[in-house]
Amino acid sequence: MSIILFKDMEMNGVYDTKVIVNTIAEKNTANGKPMLRIMISDGTESVSAVMFDTTKKNLTDSGILDGNPAEAKIHIDPFGGRSYQIQYLRPTTLTDDEKSALVRKPPVDPKQLFVNVIRKIKASSGRDYDLNNAEIPADDYSLTALAVRLLMKDYEAFYSSSAAKSMHHNLYGGLVYHTSRMVDAAFAICEVYKMLDRELLVCGTAIHDIGKLKELKTADTGAASYTTEGSLLGHALLGIEMIDEEVAKQDAAAGRQTYDREDVMCIKHLIASHHGKLEWEAIKLPAMPEAMILHELDMIDSRVYIYEEALSKTEPGTLSEPVFGVAADKTSTPLYRRKKYSGQ
Repeated sequence: MSIILFKDMEMNGVYDTKVIVNTIAEKNTANGKPMLRIMISDGTESVSAVMFDTTKKNLTDSGILDGNPAEAKIHIDPFGGRSYQIQYLRPTTLTDDEKSALVRKPPVDPKQLFVNVIRKIKASSGRDYDLNNAEIPADDYSLTALAVRLLMKDYEAFYSSSAAKSMHHNLYGGLVYHTSRMVDAAFAICEVYKMLDRELLVCGTAIHDIGKLKELKTADTGAASYTTEGSLLGHALLGIEMIDEEVAKQDAAAGRQTYDREDVMCIKHLIASHHGKLEWEAIKLPAMPEAMILHELDMIDSRVYIYEEALSKTEPGTLSEPVFGVAADKTSTPLYRRKKYSGQ
């Protein structure tokens, strides 16, 4: 069975293909009959599809789970412009070539992105670190040392994890892709706003989402689901706990206080406030310039990613379908792709 990209599926066509099942949500039709809303991926994009007259338990019992590959029969219905209706889903296995085609990854190798993050952290301090490795002197208790040690503790998970279940950077390596772009932006913006503490901002940016390693469970296919711990606590609190664990570990090993406690408090504040608003699940509002900048960079990168995804599927000189997540009030709005658009 060949893999057919969603963009190549024509109206009223019916296609047999392989997909990655990202998420399954139960709904009901207006008549009260069971319906599923299923996010599926073809390796280049994810779309929302519907499946009627079945339940999530039916799929689970047949072996269809979040993050798993499946054989699918998809009907492209012109109703509402273009909708995807799944007629069946069956468990399947993927060859290495199929896995390479179906698993969405950043345009840059996630391992290279991780190396970039470590280099930017070290360079942010202005001290004489070797930028070609992740080594930190044993007696170094700077913010740079804190950030590098936290990232290196489970670096393979960091560069393979998704950044979200949906919305933005929800792909294999999405977390390091999101982090690397933000770290580059944080490093650069300090050249403009000299009042900013570059080491604090870059290190805080590098680990602002580290709690997602515990909040999310990412499958080999890149699909993410929330852990119980993640659902109950959220990644900001989990990230702060990870900092506390690292500080306690170094204190115990040295038999004394190691990291500067004000530095620790400030970088924890950056994590606590990076969502910007209490209604957006921030623990605290940004009370430092570095915290404010981190929040704004997070918003910029997440929204740019949404623009990139939408405009890559939009013909030049036309509007996209309404897109959720880019407007300030989080309503949906269509996006315009300029004829001279140079993005991906």
